[in-house]
Amino acid sequence: LLDRFSTSNKSLTGTLYLTATHLLFIDSHQKETWILHHHIASVEKLALTTSGCPLVIQCKNFRTVHFIVPRERDCHDIYNSLLQLSKQAKYEDLYAFSYNPKQNDSERLQGWQLIDLAEEYKRMGVPNSHWQLSDANRDYKICETYPRELYVPRIASKPIIVGSSKFRSKGRFPVLSYYHQDKEAAICRCSQPLSGFSARCLEDEHLLQAISKANPVNRYMYVMDTRPKRRMQSWWAAQKDIGRIIVRISSKIRNDEKIRESNEKKRLNAMANRAAGKGYENEDNYSNIRFQFVGIENIHVMRSSLQKLLEVNGTKGLSVNDFYSGLESSGWLRHIKAVMDAAIFLAKAITVENASVLVHCSDGWDRTSQVCSLGSLLLDSYYRTIRGFMVLIEKDWISFGHKFSERCGQLDGDPKEVSPVFTQFLECVWHLTEQFPQAFEFSEAFLLQIHEHIHSCQFGNFLGNCQKEREELK
Repeated sequence: LLDRFSTSNKSLTGTLYLTATHLLFIDSHQKETWILHHHIASVEKLALTTSGCPLVIQCKNFRTVHFIVPRERDCHDIYNSLLQLSKQAKYEDLYAFSYNPKQNDSERLQGWQLIDLAEEYKRMGVPNSHWQLSDANRDYKICETYPRELYVPRIASKPIIVGSSKFRSKGRFPVLSYYHQDKEAAICRCSQPLSGFSARCLEDEHLLQAISKANPVNRYMYVMDTRPKRRMQSWWAAQKDIGRIIVRISSKIRNDEKIRESNEKKRLNAMANRAAGKGYENEDNYSNIRFQFVGIENIHVMRSSLQKLLEVNGTKGLSVNDFYSGLESSGWLRHIKAVMDAAIFLAKAITVENASVLVHCSDGWDRTSQVCSLGSLLLDSYYRTIRGFMVLIEKDWISFGHKFSERCGQLDGDPKEVSPVFTQFLECVWHLTEQFPQAFEFSEAFLLQIHEHIHSCQFGNFLGNCQKEREELK
Protein backbone atom coordinates (compact mmCIF):
# COMPACT_ATOMS: atom_id res chain seq x y z
CA LEU A 1 0.00 0.00 0.00
CA LEU A 2 1.64 3.25 -1.18
CA ASP A 3 1.34 6.61 0.55
CA ARG A 4 0.78 9.01 -2.34
CA PHE A 5 1.59 12.01 -0.13
CA SER A 6 4.97 10.64 0.95
CA THR A 7 8.08 12.11 -0.67
CA SER A 8 10.19 9.08 0.22
CA ASN A 9 8.03 6.56 -1.68
CA LYS A 10 7.55 4.52 1.48
CA SER A 11 5.01 1.73 1.37
CA LEU A 12 3.25 -0.59 3.78
CA THR A 13 3.49 -4.32 3.31
CA GLY A 14 0.50 -6.40 4.23
CA THR A 15 -2.31 -8.70 3.17
CA LEU A 16 -5.31 -7.78 1.05
CA TYR A 17 -8.68 -9.43 1.66
CA LEU A 18 -11.93 -9.17 -0.29
CA THR A 19 -15.19 -9.86 1.54
CA ALA A 20 -18.72 -9.67 0.18
CA THR A 21 -19.00 -6.03 1.27
CA HIS A 22 -15.50 -4.67 1.96
CA LEU A 23 -11.92 -4.55 0.81
CA LEU A 24 -9.66 -5.06 3.84
CA PHE A 25 -5.92 -4.39 3.99
CA ILE A 26 -4.00 -5.43 7.12
CA ASP A 27 -0.41 -4.18 7.28
CA SER A 28 2.52 -5.71 9.12
CA HIS A 29 1.65 -3.68 12.23
CA GLN A 30 -1.88 -5.15 12.23
CA LYS A 31 -3.41 -1.81 11.27
CA GLU A 32 -6.60 -2.34 9.29
CA THR A 33 -7.81 -0.30 6.32
CA TRP A 34 -11.43 -0.94 5.35
CA ILE A 35 -13.00 0.19 2.08
CA LEU A 36 -16.66 -0.45 1.38
CA HIS A 37 -17.19 -1.78 -2.14
CA HIS A 38 -19.98 0.75 -2.71
CA HIS A 39 -17.49 3.56 -2.06
CA ILE A 40 -15.35 2.52 -5.02
CA ALA A 41 -15.82 4.84 -7.99
CA SER A 42 -13.17 3.38 -10.29
CA VAL A 43 -10.46 0.74 -10.38
CA GLU A 44 -7.45 1.08 -12.66
CA LYS A 45 -4.80 -1.57 -13.33
CA LEU A 46 -1.57 0.05 -14.52
CA ALA A 47 1.32 -1.41 -16.51
CA LEU A 48 3.57 -3.93 -14.79
CA THR A 49 6.64 -2.49 -13.02
CA THR A 50 9.72 -4.02 -11.44
CA SER A 51 7.98 -3.84 -8.04
CA GLY A 52 4.79 -5.50 -9.21
CA CYS A 53 1.45 -4.61 -10.75
CA PRO A 54 -0.04 -1.26 -9.63
CA LEU A 55 -3.73 -1.08 -8.77
CA VAL A 56 -5.29 2.36 -8.20
CA ILE A 57 -8.68 2.67 -6.49
CA GLN A 58 -10.57 5.97 -6.59
CA CYS A 59 -13.38 6.27 -4.04
CA LYS A 60 -16.57 8.33 -4.10
CA ASN A 61 -15.61 9.87 -0.76
CA PHE A 62 -12.45 11.21 -2.49
CA ARG A 63 -10.14 8.62 -0.99
CA THR A 64 -7.41 7.25 -3.30
CA VAL A 65 -5.68 3.96 -2.57
CA HIS A 66 -2.63 2.71 -4.47
CA PHE A 67 -1.65 -0.97 -4.16
CA ILE A 68 1.32 -2.80 -5.64
CA VAL A 69 0.44 -6.48 -6.13
CA PRO A 70 3.55 -8.69 -6.61
CA ARG A 71 2.00 -11.04 -9.18
CA GLU A 72 0.24 -9.70 -12.27
CA ARG A 73 -2.22 -12.61 -12.32
CA ASP A 74 -3.28 -11.87 -8.73
CA CYS A 75 -3.66 -8.18 -9.59
CA HIS A 76 -5.83 -9.07 -12.57
CA ASP A 77 -8.07 -11.28 -10.41
CA ILE A 78 -8.43 -8.55 -7.76
CA TYR A 79 -9.18 -6.00 -10.47
CA ASN A 80 -11.96 -8.09 -11.99
CA SER A 81 -13.43 -8.94 -8.59
CA LEU A 82 -13.55 -5.28 -7.54
CA LEU A 83 -15.22 -4.29 -10.81
CA GLN A 84 -18.00 -6.78 -10.09
CA LEU A 85 -18.32 -6.08 -6.37
CA SER A 86 -18.43 -2.29 -6.74
CA LYS A 87 -21.21 -2.25 -9.36
CA GLN A 88 -24.47 -3.89 -8.34
CA ALA A 89 -27.23 -4.62 -10.83
CA LYS A 90 -30.21 -4.41 -8.46
CA TYR A 91 -31.15 -2.79 -5.17
CA GLU A 92 -31.40 -6.10 -3.32
CA ASP A 93 -27.64 -6.58 -3.76
CA LEU A 94 -26.78 -3.35 -1.95
CA TYR A 95 -25.21 -3.35 1.52
CA ALA A 96 -28.41 -2.24 3.29
CA PHE A 97 -30.08 -5.56 2.50
CA SER A 98 -27.29 -7.64 4.08
CA TYR A 99 -26.38 -5.26 6.91
CA ASN A 100 -27.72 -6.66 10.16
CA PRO A 101 -27.55 -4.17 13.06
CA LYS A 102 -28.26 -5.30 16.59
CA GLN A 103 -31.86 -4.10 16.57
CA ASN A 104 -35.20 -5.81 16.78
CA ASP A 105 -37.99 -5.22 14.26
CA SER A 106 -39.61 -2.55 16.43
CA GLU A 107 -36.38 -0.56 16.68
CA ARG A 108 -35.83 -0.80 12.93
CA LEU A 109 -39.34 0.47 12.27
CA GLN A 110 -38.70 3.42 14.56
CA GLY A 111 -35.77 4.34 12.34
CA TRP A 112 -38.14 4.94 9.41
CA GLN A 113 -40.44 6.96 11.66
CA LEU A 114 -37.68 9.08 13.19
CA ILE A 115 -38.62 12.14 11.14
CA ASP A 116 -42.25 13.19 10.76
CA LEU A 117 -42.60 15.81 8.05
CA ALA A 118 -46.18 16.57 9.07
CA GLU A 119 -44.78 17.73 12.41
CA GLU A 120 -42.20 19.80 10.58
CA TYR A 121 -44.85 21.65 8.59
CA LYS A 122 -46.78 22.22 11.81
CA ARG A 123 -43.64 23.79 13.25
CA MET A 124 -43.67 26.18 10.29
CA GLY A 125 -47.31 27.04 10.99
CA VAL A 126 -48.88 25.00 8.19
CA PRO A 127 -51.71 24.29 7.52
CA ASN A 128 -53.22 27.73 8.08
CA SER A 129 -55.74 30.08 6.47
CA HIS A 130 -53.62 30.34 3.32
CA TRP A 131 -52.08 26.87 2.95
CA GLN A 132 -53.64 23.42 3.22
CA LEU A 133 -52.64 19.77 3.06
CA SER A 134 -53.64 18.17 -0.24
CA ASP A 135 -54.34 14.47 -0.73
CA ALA A 136 -54.23 14.76 -4.52
CA ASN A 137 -51.01 12.74 -4.68
CA ARG A 138 -51.85 10.25 -1.94
CA ASP A 139 -51.46 7.26 -4.30
CA TYR A 140 -48.71 8.89 -6.39
CA LYS A 141 -51.19 9.20 -9.26
CA ILE A 142 -50.27 12.78 -10.14
CA CYS A 143 -46.51 12.65 -9.57
CA GLU A 144 -44.53 9.52 -8.69
CA THR A 145 -41.46 11.48 -7.61
CA TYR A 146 -43.29 13.75 -5.15
CA PRO A 147 -44.24 12.70 -1.59
CA ARG A 148 -47.78 11.57 -0.79
CA GLU A 149 -48.59 14.62 1.32
CA LEU A 150 -48.23 18.02 -0.31
CA TYR A 151 -49.08 21.53 0.81
CA VAL A 152 -50.73 23.87 -1.68
CA PRO A 153 -52.59 27.21 -1.52
CA ARG A 154 -56.00 26.80 0.11
CA ILE A 155 -57.76 28.37 -2.89
CA ALA A 156 -56.14 25.91 -5.35
CA SER A 157 -58.68 23.24 -6.31
CA LYS A 158 -57.78 19.70 -7.35
CA PRO A 159 -58.58 20.36 -11.06
CA ILE A 160 -56.12 23.26 -10.98
CA ILE A 161 -53.47 21.02 -9.40
CA VAL A 162 -54.04 18.24 -11.95
CA GLY A 163 -53.99 20.70 -14.84
CA SER A 164 -50.77 22.30 -13.66
CA SER A 165 -49.12 18.90 -13.22
CA LYS A 166 -49.79 18.08 -16.88
CA PHE A 167 -48.05 21.29 -17.87
CA ARG A 168 -44.93 20.70 -15.77
CA SER A 169 -42.07 18.29 -16.50
CA LYS A 170 -42.52 14.90 -14.78
CA GLY A 171 -45.78 16.19 -13.30
CA ARG A 172 -43.88 18.19 -10.67
CA PHE A 173 -46.32 21.07 -10.16
CA PRO A 174 -45.69 24.01 -7.76
CA VAL A 175 -45.96 23.01 -4.08
CA LEU A 176 -44.83 24.41 -0.73
CA SER A 177 -41.31 23.70 0.48
CA TYR A 178 -40.91 26.19 3.35
CA TYR A 179 -43.20 28.72 5.04
CA HIS A 180 -41.83 31.75 6.88
CA GLN A 181 -44.38 32.53 9.59
CA ASP A 182 -43.14 36.02 10.43
CA LYS A 183 -43.06 37.22 6.82
CA GLU A 184 -46.01 35.06 5.68
CA ALA A 185 -43.93 34.29 2.59
CA ALA A 186 -43.27 30.88 1.09
CA ILE A 187 -40.61 28.96 -0.77
CA CYS A 188 -42.29 26.79 -3.39
CA ARG A 189 -40.76 24.37 -5.86
CA CYS A 190 -41.62 22.70 -9.17
CA SER A 191 -40.13 21.69 -12.52
CA GLN A 192 -39.97 23.57 -15.81
CA PRO A 193 -43.12 24.08 -17.87
CA LEU A 194 -43.65 21.89 -20.91
CA SER A 195 -44.26 24.85 -23.16
CA GLY A 196 -43.60 25.10 -26.84
CA PHE A 197 -44.27 28.13 -29.00
CA SER A 198 -47.16 30.20 -27.60
CA ALA A 199 -48.19 27.34 -25.30
CA ARG A 200 -49.88 28.18 -22.03
CA CYS A 201 -51.79 26.47 -19.25
CA LEU A 202 -54.56 28.34 -17.47
CA GLU A 203 -54.47 25.95 -14.51
CA ASP A 204 -50.76 26.57 -14.04
CA GLU A 205 -51.32 30.32 -14.24
CA HIS A 206 -54.12 30.04 -11.66
CA LEU A 207 -51.89 28.00 -9.34
CA LEU A 208 -49.11 30.58 -9.45
CA GLN A 209 -51.67 33.29 -8.78
CA ALA A 210 -52.92 31.28 -5.81
CA ILE A 211 -49.36 31.09 -4.44
CA SER A 212 -49.02 34.84 -4.87
CA LYS A 213 -52.35 35.50 -3.12
CA ALA A 214 -51.35 33.19 -0.24
CA ASN A 215 -48.94 35.93 0.77
CA PRO A 216 -51.11 38.78 2.16
CA VAL A 217 -48.11 41.05 2.64
CA ASN A 218 -46.76 41.15 -0.91
CA ARG A 219 -48.82 40.47 -4.04
CA TYR A 220 -45.93 39.90 -6.41
CA MET A 221 -43.74 36.82 -6.25
CA TYR A 222 -40.48 35.68 -7.78
CA VAL A 223 -40.08 32.77 -10.16
CA MET A 224 -36.45 31.77 -9.74
CA ASP A 225 -35.15 29.75 -12.67
CA THR A 226 -31.87 28.20 -11.58
CA ARG A 227 -30.73 27.51 -15.14
CA PRO A 228 -28.29 29.85 -16.93
CA LYS A 229 -30.09 32.73 -18.62
CA ARG A 230 -28.22 32.26 -21.91
CA ARG A 231 -30.16 29.03 -22.48
CA MET A 232 -33.42 30.83 -21.97
CA GLN A 233 -32.31 33.49 -24.44
CA SER A 234 -31.38 30.91 -27.08
CA TRP A 235 -34.66 29.08 -26.47
CA TRP A 236 -36.68 32.27 -26.81
CA ALA A 237 -34.76 33.17 -29.99
CA ALA A 238 -35.75 29.77 -31.38
CA GLN A 239 -39.37 30.46 -30.49
CA LYS A 240 -39.26 33.77 -32.39
CA ASP A 241 -37.56 32.04 -35.32
CA ILE A 242 -40.37 29.49 -35.40
CA GLY A 243 -42.89 32.31 -35.35
CA ARG A 244 -41.29 34.00 -38.34
CA ILE A 245 -41.22 30.72 -40.26
CA ILE A 246 -44.87 30.07 -39.45
CA VAL A 247 -45.80 33.47 -40.88
CA ARG A 248 -43.83 32.79 -44.06
CA ILE A 249 -45.24 29.30 -44.44
CA SER A 250 -48.80 30.47 -43.85
CA SER A 251 -48.35 33.03 -46.61
CA LYS A 252 -46.98 30.48 -49.03
CA ILE A 253 -49.61 27.87 -48.21
CA ARG A 254 -52.27 30.18 -49.55
CA ASN A 255 -50.45 30.16 -52.89
CA ASP A 256 -49.13 26.63 -53.01
CA GLU A 257 -50.40 23.66 -51.01
CA LYS A 258 -47.30 21.67 -51.94
CA ILE A 259 -45.32 23.71 -49.44
CA ARG A 260 -45.95 20.92 -46.92
CA GLU A 261 -43.22 18.88 -48.55
CA SER A 262 -40.71 21.70 -48.81
CA ASN A 263 -37.38 21.82 -47.02
CA GLU A 264 -38.54 24.86 -45.09
CA LYS A 265 -41.51 22.94 -43.69
CA LYS A 266 -39.19 20.10 -42.63
CA ARG A 267 -36.94 22.61 -40.92
CA LEU A 268 -39.93 24.03 -39.09
CA ASN A 269 -40.94 20.58 -37.83
CA ALA A 270 -37.41 19.86 -36.62
CA MET A 271 -37.21 23.15 -34.76
CA ALA A 272 -40.66 22.67 -33.27
CA ASN A 273 -39.71 19.20 -32.01
CA ARG A 274 -36.63 20.61 -30.31
CA ALA A 275 -38.50 23.47 -28.73
CA ALA A 276 -41.65 21.66 -27.64
CA GLY A 277 -41.59 20.28 -24.12
CA LYS A 278 -38.59 22.15 -22.77
CA GLY A 279 -39.57 25.69 -21.95
CA TYR A 280 -39.83 28.68 -19.72
CA GLU A 281 -42.76 30.58 -18.33
CA ASN A 282 -44.03 33.19 -20.77
CA GLU A 283 -44.03 36.46 -18.84
CA ASP A 284 -47.04 37.69 -20.82
CA ASN A 285 -49.22 34.94 -19.33
CA TYR A 286 -48.33 35.36 -15.65
CA SER A 287 -49.27 38.51 -13.75
CA ASN A 288 -47.58 39.81 -10.60
CA ILE A 289 -44.55 37.66 -11.35
CA ARG A 290 -40.91 38.72 -11.38
CA PHE A 291 -38.47 36.36 -13.09
CA GLN A 292 -34.97 35.79 -11.78
CA PHE A 293 -32.28 33.65 -13.44
CA VAL A 294 -29.40 32.56 -11.22
CA GLY A 295 -27.23 30.52 -13.59
CA ILE A 296 -26.43 27.17 -11.94
CA GLU A 297 -25.04 24.72 -14.50
CA ASN A 298 -26.49 21.27 -15.21
CA ILE A 299 -25.40 17.89 -13.85
CA HIS A 300 -23.02 17.20 -16.74
CA VAL A 301 -21.06 20.41 -16.23
CA MET A 302 -20.86 19.69 -12.49
CA ARG A 303 -19.62 16.15 -13.05
CA SER A 304 -16.91 17.39 -15.40
CA SER A 305 -15.93 20.14 -12.97
CA LEU A 306 -15.47 17.69 -10.10
CA GLN A 307 -13.41 15.37 -12.29
CA LYS A 308 -11.08 18.26 -13.18
CA LEU A 309 -10.80 19.18 -9.51
CA LEU A 310 -9.88 15.61 -8.55
CA GLU A 311 -7.29 15.44 -11.32
CA VAL A 312 -5.64 18.59 -10.00
CA ASN A 313 -5.77 17.30 -6.43
CA GLY A 314 -4.26 13.97 -7.45
CA THR A 315 -1.35 15.39 -9.43
CA LYS A 316 1.99 15.09 -7.64
CA GLY A 317 4.57 17.83 -7.50
CA LEU A 318 2.33 20.75 -8.44
CA SER A 319 3.55 24.20 -7.49
CA VAL A 320 1.21 26.44 -5.52
CA ASN A 321 0.57 28.54 -8.62
CA ASP A 322 -0.20 25.48 -10.75
CA PHE A 323 -2.54 24.12 -8.10
CA TYR A 324 -4.53 27.34 -7.85
CA SER A 325 -4.57 27.64 -11.63
CA GLY A 326 -5.97 24.11 -11.90
CA LEU A 327 -8.49 24.83 -9.15
CA GLU A 328 -9.73 27.88 -11.02
CA SER A 329 -9.84 26.03 -14.34
CA SER A 330 -12.00 23.30 -12.81
CA GLY A 331 -14.72 25.87 -12.11
CA TRP A 332 -15.71 24.04 -8.93
CA LEU A 333 -15.68 27.03 -6.59
CA ARG A 334 -17.45 29.13 -9.21
CA HIS A 335 -20.28 26.58 -9.22
CA ILE A 336 -20.38 26.58 -5.41
CA LYS A 337 -20.67 30.35 -5.48
CA ALA A 338 -23.56 30.17 -7.97
CA VAL A 339 -25.52 27.92 -5.61
CA MET A 340 -24.73 30.17 -2.65
CA ASP A 341 -25.74 33.30 -4.57
CA ALA A 342 -29.08 31.73 -5.47
CA ALA A 343 -29.80 30.81 -1.85
CA ILE A 344 -28.84 34.30 -0.67
CA PHE A 345 -31.15 35.91 -3.23
CA LEU A 346 -33.98 33.65 -2.08
CA ALA A 347 -33.40 34.50 1.59
CA LYS A 348 -33.26 38.23 0.87
CA ALA A 349 -36.43 38.10 -1.25
CA ILE A 350 -38.32 36.70 1.74
CA THR A 351 -36.75 38.69 4.58
CA VAL A 352 -36.31 42.06 2.85
CA GLU A 353 -39.13 42.13 0.29
CA ASN A 354 -41.60 39.81 2.04
CA ALA A 355 -42.00 38.08 -1.33
CA SER A 356 -42.76 34.42 -1.94
CA VAL A 357 -40.41 32.58 -4.30
CA LEU A 358 -41.07 29.69 -6.69
CA VAL A 359 -37.87 27.80 -7.52
CA HIS A 360 -37.36 25.44 -10.43
CA CYS A 361 -34.69 24.03 -12.72
CA SER A 362 -35.43 21.46 -15.42
CA ASP A 363 -37.01 18.56 -13.55
CA GLY A 364 -36.96 20.14 -10.11
CA TRP A 365 -34.93 17.54 -8.22
CA ASP A 366 -31.32 18.78 -8.51
CA ARG A 367 -30.64 22.53 -8.55
CA THR A 368 -34.08 23.16 -7.09
CA SER A 369 -33.27 21.00 -4.06
CA GLN A 370 -29.94 22.78 -3.61
CA VAL A 371 -31.46 26.26 -3.59
CA CYS A 372 -34.58 25.47 -1.54
CA SER A 373 -32.69 23.63 1.19
CA LEU A 374 -29.80 26.08 1.42
CA GLY A 375 -32.18 29.05 1.39
CA SER A 376 -34.24 27.46 4.18
CA LEU A 377 -31.09 26.89 6.21
CA LEU A 378 -30.19 30.58 5.90
CA LEU A 379 -33.69 31.61 6.97
CA ASP A 380 -34.32 29.19 9.82
CA SER A 381 -31.89 28.48 12.67
CA TYR A 382 -33.66 25.18 13.39
CA TYR A 383 -32.11 23.72 10.26
CA ARG A 384 -28.69 24.58 11.65
CA THR A 385 -29.15 22.10 14.50
CA ILE A 386 -28.30 18.41 14.14
CA ARG A 387 -31.93 17.35 14.30
CA GLY A 388 -33.09 20.19 12.07
CA PHE A 389 -30.48 19.47 9.42
CA MET A 390 -31.68 15.86 9.27
CA VAL A 391 -35.24 17.12 8.83
CA LEU A 392 -34.12 19.51 6.09
CA ILE A 393 -32.47 16.72 4.10
CA GLU A 394 -35.52 14.50 4.57
CA LYS A 395 -37.84 17.29 3.41
CA ASP A 396 -36.08 18.91 0.47
CA TRP A 397 -33.97 16.02 -0.83
CA ILE A 398 -35.35 12.63 0.13
CA SER A 399 -39.11 13.24 0.08
CA PHE A 400 -39.04 15.52 -2.98
CA GLY A 401 -37.31 12.95 -5.12
CA HIS A 402 -33.66 13.84 -5.55
CA LYS A 403 -32.35 10.87 -7.52
CA PHE A 404 -29.78 9.62 -5.02
CA SER A 405 -29.45 6.25 -6.73
CA GLU A 406 -28.60 7.72 -10.12
CA ARG A 407 -26.65 10.76 -8.94
CA CYS A 408 -24.49 8.67 -6.59
CA GLY A 409 -24.11 5.71 -8.95
CA GLN A 410 -25.51 3.20 -6.47
CA LEU A 411 -26.34 0.74 -9.26
CA ASP A 412 -24.55 -0.11 -12.49
CA GLY A 413 -26.49 2.41 -14.58
CA ASP A 414 -25.87 5.30 -16.94
CA PRO A 415 -22.65 7.09 -15.86
CA LYS A 416 -23.97 10.31 -17.41
CA GLU A 417 -26.61 10.45 -14.67
CA VAL A 418 -23.96 10.56 -11.93
CA SER A 419 -23.34 14.06 -10.58
CA PRO A 420 -22.17 15.61 -7.27
CA VAL A 421 -25.35 17.63 -6.68
CA PHE A 422 -25.79 16.69 -3.02
CA THR A 423 -22.03 16.92 -2.46
CA GLN A 424 -22.19 20.54 -3.61
CA PHE A 425 -24.96 21.24 -1.12
CA LEU A 426 -22.86 19.78 1.71
CA GLU A 427 -19.88 21.87 0.64
CA CYS A 428 -22.02 25.02 0.63
CA VAL A 429 -23.09 24.20 4.19
CA TRP A 430 -19.46 23.52 5.12
CA HIS A 431 -18.44 26.98 3.92
CA LEU A 432 -21.15 28.47 6.13
CA THR A 433 -20.02 26.43 9.15
CA GLU A 434 -16.47 27.69 8.60
CA GLN A 435 -17.55 31.33 8.37
CA PHE A 436 -20.21 31.22 11.10
CA PRO A 437 -19.29 28.28 13.39
CA GLN A 438 -21.35 29.56 16.32
CA ALA A 439 -24.50 29.55 14.18
CA PHE A 440 -24.36 25.76 13.81
CA GLU A 441 -24.80 22.89 16.23
CA PHE A 442 -22.63 20.66 14.04
CA SER A 443 -19.25 20.79 12.33
CA GLU A 444 -17.64 19.27 9.26
CA ALA A 445 -17.46 15.86 10.98
CA PHE A 446 -21.25 15.57 10.75
CA LEU A 447 -21.22 16.63 7.09
CA LEU A 448 -18.50 14.11 6.27
CA GLN A 449 -20.46 11.34 7.97
CA ILE A 450 -23.53 12.18 5.88
CA HIS A 451 -21.41 12.23 2.72
CA GLU A 452 -20.03 8.80 3.58
CA HIS A 453 -23.50 7.33 3.80
CA ILE A 454 -25.03 8.76 0.64
CA HIS A 455 -22.56 6.41 -1.06
CA SER A 456 -22.30 3.55 1.45
CA CYS A 457 -25.80 2.17 0.75
CA GLN A 458 -25.69 0.92 4.35
CA PHE A 459 -29.01 2.47 5.34
CA GLY A 460 -32.30 2.95 3.56
CA ASN A 461 -32.46 6.75 3.78
CA PHE A 462 -30.62 7.45 0.54
CA LEU A 463 -31.54 4.37 -1.47
CA GLY A 464 -33.63 4.77 -4.61
CA ASN A 465 -34.61 7.84 -6.57
CA CYS A 466 -37.81 8.85 -4.79
CA GLN A 467 -40.06 8.11 -1.83
CA LYS A 468 -42.23 5.72 -3.84
CA GLU A 469 -39.22 3.57 -4.71
CA ARG A 470 -38.10 3.43 -1.08
CA GLU A 471 -41.55 2.31 0.05
CA GLU A 472 -41.44 -0.49 -2.50
CA LEU A 473 -37.97 -1.55 -1.32
CA LYS A 474 -39.04 -1.82 2.34
